Amino acid sequence: MQSLFLLRGLICLHLIVLFIFSAGHLAAQTEEKLLDEINQLPEAERQTRLVNGARKEGTVTWYVAMNRAYAQDLINAFEAQYPFVKVNALTGGGGALLNKVLTEYRARSYLYDVFNTRSMTIHTLKKAGAIMRYRSPYRNQLRDSFYDKEGFLNGIFATPLVFIFNTKMVNRKDAPNSIEDLANPRWAGKMAVDDESFDWLAALLDYYGESKGIEIATKIGQQSLHVRRGPTLITQLVAAGEFHLEIDGHHQEAIAKKKAGAPIDYVFPQPFVPVKSLVPIYMASRPPHPHAAGLLADFLMSKKGQDIMYGHGRWVGHKSILGKGPDDIGERKVVIPSAERWGDRYQELIGLYNRVLLRKSGS
Repeated sequence: MQSLFLLRGLICLHLIVLFIFSAGHLAAQTEEKLLDEINQLPEAERQTRLVNGARKEGTVTWYVAMNRAYAQDLINAFEAQYPFVKVNALTGGGGALLNKVLTEYRARSYLYDVFNTRSMTIHTLKKAGAIMRYRSPYRNQLRDSFYDKEGFLNGIFATPLVFIFNTKMVNRKDAPNSIEDLANPRWAGKMAVDDESFDWLAALLDYYGESKGIEIATKIGQQSLHVRRGPTLITQLVAAGEFHLEIDGHHQEAIAKKKAGAPIDYVFPQPFVPVKSLVPIYMASRPPHPHAAGLLADFLMSKKGQDIMYGHGRWVGHKSILGKGPDDIGERKVVIPSAERWGDRYQELIGLYNRVLLRKSGS
């Protein structure tokens, strides 16, 4: 009899868990459906629906993996456009914020509305049920590869990775132009790389294919690379003359340091420009303020929001915003690491990077 009561108790517990899961899943589907219906309305009616809903909500929560000053520029512009919506922003590193989102969703504590971090996290967030599709018409203004077919990825910016060199140590005409130039013995012991530049390797493998890509990366890894952490630090060390060349420099860092008068210059690599993985705006699957979340996501994809990010030195998603002069990527082939390909293989990618480029045994 006791066993029968225990069995019944377990069955009841199982049914309760299923009910809670089903209810949560249904709620997430309902909110996605709500925004889908709004997104299919004519432009003026769509905007009115979002504005009226956001006015009632009064706030939106944004988890921001971005420099606080840059984020504040965007928040100020958004709140000026929609003064009835207060942005509650939590800034931090992408990894820390990702862990916060995952922890909250495991605890069924739904606090955030929108979140920006690297696109490589998409599989983790989808598996956790923490994001939903947001098929905003603003996606139509984005460059190819800045959005996915399903609607989960809505890219706002990415970071081209360039060769940054010290102009007192390297003449521009002698600087490497291609990825394969980096394997030339003349650069042995003169190049620096970030110890976490996994996206650089992913782009290399996406472009060349894994066999040839690993072969090229192995040759570069045999060049006695100087390994440091942080692109800002490495660019500073190149400017100080500690290294001749940074092979995975952030484009905006190069622009900023050069404008400030540092003795550096930079080259877009050939035959393709590797790009640090896309930074999209993710929409929470259970947004506490869905209308305000829609307004904020739209703003960040809009020409106005994208112009602000471009002013920060970002390579933005909006098709109409082009770089000027030497900063115009133009018709160059650009490779953003495939989130679909590497999302489930990211730990494998890290191990490969450590083994092939950093020459770490046992990785």
